[in-house]
Amino acid sequence: MRRLDGTRVQIDNPHGVPVLLFAKPEISIERDAIEQLLGFVSLEATLRAIETAERAGRIGPFWGDRGGRLSSVVVTPDFHRGGGIPIGTVAKTEGFLIPQAVGNDICCGVRLLTTDLRRDELLPHLTEVEGRLRAVFFEGQREIPMSPRQRAALLREGLWGLHETSDDNAGTGTWAYYDRMEQERDLSRVHFQGVLPAHGLFAFDDFVRGSGASDGRDAQIGSVGGGNHFVELQLVDEILDGQAAHTFGLDRDGVAIMVHSGSVGLGHAVGGHFRDKAHALYPKELQQPAHGFHVLPTTGPHAPVAAAYLDAMHNAANFAFGNRLFLGLMVVRVLSELLGRRVAARLVYDAPHNLIWEQADGTFVHRKGACPALGPEPSSQSPFRYTGHPVIIPGSMGAHSYVLAGAGSDEALQSACHGAGRVLSRGDSRKVDEETYAASLQRLRVVTPIDPRSYEVRSRRDILAKYHDRLMEEAPYAYKAIAPVVETVEEAGIASRVARLWPVLTVKG
Repeated sequence: MRRLDGTRVQIDNPHGVPVLLFAKPEISIERDAIEQLLGFVSLEATLRAIETAERAGRIGPFWGDRGGRLSSVVVTPDFHRGGGIPIGTVAKTEGFLIPQAVGNDICCGVRLLTTDLRRDELLPHLTEVEGRLRAVFFEGQREIPMSPRQRAALLREGLWGLHETSDDNAGTGTWAYYDRMEQERDLSRVHFQGVLPAHGLFAFDDFVRGSGASDGRDAQIGSVGGGNHFVELQLVDEILDGQAAHTFGLDRDGVAIMVHSGSVGLGHAVGGHFRDKAHALYPKELQQPAHGFHVLPTTGPHAPVAAAYLDAMHNAANFAFGNRLFLGLMVVRVLSELLGRRVAARLVYDAPHNLIWEQADGTFVHRKGACPALGPEPSSQSPFRYTGHPVIIPGSMGAHSYVLAGAGSDEALQSACHGAGRVLSRGDSRKVDEETYAASLQRLRVVTPIDPRSYEVRSRRDILAKYHDRLMEEAPYAYKAIAPVVETVEEAGIASRVARLWPVLTVKG
């Protein structure tokens, strides 16, 4: 690792792949994450070995006309060890896809809504809000009926498909808070407009069919998911760029809703299936690579498999956009019912973290735990054409989150971090002393499927132990400090700060 300046670190490797890490000196970088990253970069040697063997006739056709290349890798300041590749890795490839570089949580991302609620109107009702959120999120009161036609439209056409079929269950349950005009207007504030077109339905025919009823329910839509996913009520406590904040719809003391979730079970089905497909395509005549990564060529005889993966990935990604939309509406519904008035909410932005897409030059960008940071586009019709697109960087549930304006840095592959990043693994987080754990949760309101104050739970030590283990894994001390992470992003010219938000209540799955 060679530090180039106050925010950039070059990671040299024997494979000649350009690897650039953005991190100020005070940001801790774990050795395990660096080793995992170098293992991923060693994929370049495997690509060359396959190409050499193919040209020599020792294996059958694999690449086609030309071999694949790992062009470059960018690492964001929330970089830490993950499943497959490190979280905070952005990789540009030529001629192939890597299912493991996105993982199973396809299109995990953040959706941020701003409401017409003010601080003083919300805070006196937090206890009531907490109880009602638990009922809606975890006790069977989601009320999101979906027809088979709606599920198919969502998987194939994302939020546009949902918009075009919204009349099927209009006015029922959470659908009562889906306003067609508002949702159509908000599509310009969703990355890719919430649509990654898909032709097929992968293996989701049973999910689409459901019970066959036009108002059928399922266990997927409206799910927070596990891990670091959450839904949070936040207060805008500081405006740092008034002009951009106005464009984004943020004002001081306003109440915001932040949703961090993905494609839940659908993404797991796609990721697991195509990881196995990529493994099966690896030439049997060659020794399996120690790094464990397998690719899907986008040219040559295996190109149809890569195309099938992209189509199925689009299904899962489209579902994730819809899932986040409904999670936000579920909170709007709770607030509206409790306050006795229709709470208005407008989308600031919805940005995915785990995704692959093809660029105009035919290369593919893979993001794993990183968000887009697109810059101003004066010639476009985007609402962010003069400010740059919003970049949302959540802190831990006991720390500030930030909204920034993207600068469109090509050096960073137009990407920024998607959070503060873990400093302790989940296992190590459960080993902290009780005093540290209790202190970290003292000021937090956390809504989970379990209410530890209920009579039924207080006498169940086994359930309480699982409850506390779950909270320990996501406690604030498990994460890096958010300030140096955001400062890195800003000082490196990736994005500039617009507003700071503070959490008041967090829903965890």
